[in-house]
Amino acid sequence: MRILDHTGDTCVAWSLDDPASLAEAEALFERLRAERKIPFARAVGAPAADAERVSRFDPAAEEIVWVRPVQGG
Repeated sequence: MRILDHTGDTCVAWSLDDPASLAEAEALFERLRAERKIPFARAVGAPAADAERVSRFDPAAEEIVWVRPVQGG
């Protein structure tokens, strides 16, 4: 999982074989959603152009990228 924000690009990893790391990653996913950040995920082997906005944590995703919402004026 990559979190793009004012601090830079933060990477968070988990293992499908490690329930504790999965729980931590899912909790982080929910916290970031509560902060109104927007997640995009792509399936294993899919190009970045195929990333789609998601609403649930998918531990099997190749990558989950978080961005801040764009604000207009």
